[in-house]
Amino acid sequence: GVLGGMGPESTAELLVRITRATPAAREQDHLRVLIDSNPQIPNRTDALLSGNLSPVVDALVETAGSLVRAGAGIIGIPCNTAHAFLADVRKAVDTPIIDMVDETARRASELFEPGAAVGLLATDGTLRTRLYHEALQRHGLVGIGPPTPGVQNAVMDALDAVKLHGPSEEAYGALGAAVRNLASEGATAVIAACTEASLVLERHPPDLPWLDPLQILAEALVREAQTD
Repeated sequence: GVLGGMGPESTAELLVRITRATPAAREQDHLRVLIDSNPQIPNRTDALLSGNLSPVVDALVETAGSLVRAGAGIIGIPCNTAHAFLADVRKAVDTPIIDMVDETARRASELFEPGAAVGLLATDGTLRTRLYHEALQRHGLVGIGPPTPGVQNAVMDALDAVKLHGPSEEAYGALGAAVRNLASEGATAVIAACTEASLVLERHPPDLPWLDPLQILAEALVREAQTD
């Protein structure tokens, strides 16, 4: 099951990625995928910055419940910032929920040298909670970010624009500037730690090696569904 809508295009892209990641010799070998794309879930960054968390938690739990009632045996959430609320959602539903942030940090530890500095292209909410900083540290790496304030403001504007209008050259310009800024701070690789950043960098890869949590989530969902 996919607890989506944050934003809608990232959720649609995840279905494409799941389909492509599934080894299938015939149509019937593909997975049954239940999607609740719920853009009415309140803004996650706004909630984290204001401290008013309960409306987001309630909406995530309600949406997860709809997937469980529909028969989902495993759930993925294609929104990095929403993972700040993961523990609350896990308490409310028994169905396993994949931790996209930890999956990505583990993949980074397999690809990069111990102690490597990894830049983070993420929302203010994700950066404020230090979700990726802590996950990378657990796996022996160092998270770098946010970029300098003016650059990060442009990143936030770009991510909001992608939610409304899809990836664009303008959005890549903002993210490209952030990658250069993070590299100047010592980053030797970057993580597209917002699903909208995944959409942009997939079309315009940065100059540094990069990891795509949206792709990693798709692969993890396929892995877990096939071993369920």
